Amino acid sequence: MLAGVWGLGYGPALSTEILTPTREDPASEGAKGTLAAWSDLNLTVRADRQYVDLQQKHLVAEGNVRLHLAGGDLAAERVTYGQVTGLLTAVGAVRFQRGFQYIQASALRYNLKTRQGELRDVYGVVNLDHHTADLDFKSWQGQPTSPTGAVDGDTPWAEIPNLACPPLWPPADSDRSGGWTTQGQQDLVPPLGCPNPDGHAQHHQDWVPLLAETAGLNKPLEPGAQWPGPANQRVHDITAKTGLQLEYHLAFADWGQFGETEEDEEEEGGEDPVLPAAFRILEQSETLSQDRGWINRWRFQAKALVLTPDGWTSPLVVLTNDPLTPAQVILEGRDSEVREQPDGSLILTSVTNRGLLDGRLSVPLPRRINLNSNGPFWAFLSDETRHDGFYVERILAPRSLLGGELTLRPQFMVERALSGKIDTDSTGRRSAEADPISVGDLFGLDIRYRRPVGPQGQLQLRTDFSTLSPRHLTNRMRAEANLQHPLTLPLLGETRAILNAAYQLSVWNGSLGEQDVYTAFGGFLEKDVQLPPWGSLRNRLLWRLGLQNINTTVFDTQDLSGKTWRASGYARLTSTLPIWQGEILKDSMEALRHVPQPVRPGASLTTFLIGHSSSYGNHSGQRYYTLGMVSDVTIGHFSRPYVDYTKLSIGGSVSIVEQLSQFSFDRAVDLGLLHISWTQQLAGPLVLAASVSYNVDDRSERYGNRVDSIFELKLQRRAYNAGLFYSPERRLGGLRIRVNGFDWRGTGTPFIPYTPSSWLPHNS
Repeated sequence: MLAGVWGLGYGPALSTEILTPTREDPASEGAKGTLAAWSDLNLTVRADRQYVDLQQKHLVAEGNVRLHLAGGDLAAERVTYGQVTGLLTAVGAVRFQRGFQYIQASALRYNLKTRQGELRDVYGVVNLDHHTADLDFKSWQGQPTSPTGAVDGDTPWAEIPNLACPPLWPPADSDRSGGWTTQGQQDLVPPLGCPNPDGHAQHHQDWVPLLAETAGLNKPLEPGAQWPGPANQRVHDITAKTGLQLEYHLAFADWGQFGETEEDEEEEGGEDPVLPAAFRILEQSETLSQDRGWINRWRFQAKALVLTPDGWTSPLVVLTNDPLTPAQVILEGRDSEVREQPDGSLILTSVTNRGLLDGRLSVPLPRRINLNSNGPFWAFLSDETRHDGFYVERILAPRSLLGGELTLRPQFMVERALSGKIDTDSTGRRSAEADPISVGDLFGLDIRYRRPVGPQGQLQLRTDFSTLSPRHLTNRMRAEANLQHPLTLPLLGETRAILNAAYQLSVWNGSLGEQDVYTAFGGFLEKDVQLPPWGSLRNRLLWRLGLQNINTTVFDTQDLSGKTWRASGYARLTSTLPIWQGEILKDSMEALRHVPQPVRPGASLTTFLIGHSSSYGNHSGQRYYTLGMVSDVTIGHFSRPYVDYTKLSIGGSVSIVEQLSQFSFDRAVDLGLLHISWTQQLAGPLVLAASVSYNVDDRSERYGNRVDSIFELKLQRRAYNAGLFYSPERRLGGLRIRVNGFDWRGTGTPFIPYTPSSWLPHNS
């Protein structure tokens, strides 16, 4: 019988009976680590002292305890396990690591049979891409043990990180408090084994603090002092990943591409990210790319976690996507519950949720948050061509349907409601006239669906209704279907095949602006090849062959061409030569102060050669060749308070045309282009960015005209950024918000500081 294990008490458990040691070895007395194995649970124990009550089947291990538990590793100062009840308790500097997950706490109580338990004073790192497998103990198949349960003492044990302790922080009302506003400063106490002027570390002098590696965090600060940041962040190999992107920007990509990132484009043969948009292929449409993602790695702290088979609850939990401490983004939940859904997503539900930016700005959040999937959020946009100005969009969480994913985005047209008019005509093309609105004109709906086809293919469908009024519905809707699948062809190797159909597609064509393609269907073959480098010169080739049946507008008219076939070929060779490359900052806190990836100063020169040919069913066609050049210069590291980051891109292109298209959407009109892109840090995280392209062909009627531009003012931080953008030519604008995702190695340090009560003014 074991007594004294009262819940998660902080004292060692006491035995009322004399327990039998697992084995006696006088020769090794004083040596660290007697060993035993419990084969039914794949449980192997090493400790300074071990005892077993054979009648009650209780295991007690004390002093530098290490456990192998179903493929995971646990360390603590004292561990007890009851084989009959399945109850495992661990007290003092508790650390558990399995797969990609890491948890530390003051104490742990967990029933391995009922999968219920509790942790106190918790800090951890969770990887949501692997949490289901890592925390499924029943699925692990361990190594068989000998009939006697003996274990080889020379078998190497995995390294478990030392305890990570939070900083001791001055009171929040101190002038030098660093701006921390989270309510967890007194509630989230350091775990057992960490310095704590208020509590348990003083009452357990027999437990030696295990924080030898974390210099700067194991020494309490004097009251009123300011903590400058941990000397050892306990993380390395930080890599930025696609995060939760509440992001709206102009992009030259297929309208049905669902907002791929640059990484996706490189992998899937999309547009070359080194080319400014003005120089890219004209056969691309204008879109608001609404990229969505998720954050797969979180650090968290909690006052207590009550574990259940379906999830956990906590009176106070805080999470951050930031791998560094102090964290720039914190999500705080009160009376929270996390449940795993049938689709594997984790839903956080709290009485109150709020976000903290840089420990200063508090932002209220919905009570229900999806931690590792696309949750609903609001968007505030302006589109004067299709939505008649400002409108609000609600992006709902994706739903599973027929083996795919359905996303609905209802819209409310604010500017239509204020003006009482809708800009439309009977053909669906833009008109100078306006009609009175009905109730249906106040609402719109964007419907998106994607599903895998075969092992590598994908089907994408999208229908966008900018009005729900039956009178204007057919004129103000657009739709597109896109089926992509890789093919292996003789001589060509692996290519990508695309079948596409569209209704009322809008295409941006330089200084001509937005052009209409009433109907289109057909297919393409394309391949994006990274060619072998020539010394330091990097080369990339993209080619595309297509056949389409189109009905579009004739150049300089609003007349429809009638259905005609169009065969096209396109090839682009891009070559990039690095001219100079500086060094990135070694200190992660400095290098990643405002950016998710370290800035490397440098200069490069990119040239591109484009060849294009189109033939139409009426025996007309278009052929042109383009030679262009872009120079990029990056100065500074974006770590100092003022003007420490400048990125300037200047380029131009010249085209030679043999024959011009008679259609507006693909006619080569800007035969000479000048492009300037400038991004400048102003002060701290404040950044101004501008990208402008001009027609410099003196033979063109549009000579000197601005072809395209976008301007943005944003707040740029490591863990998040937010900004306003506007494009005068496209008459589009909106709010861009992005919460970055990261991957890293290591455990990090607790990101919520602790303020001892003895430091508070009323206890001074």
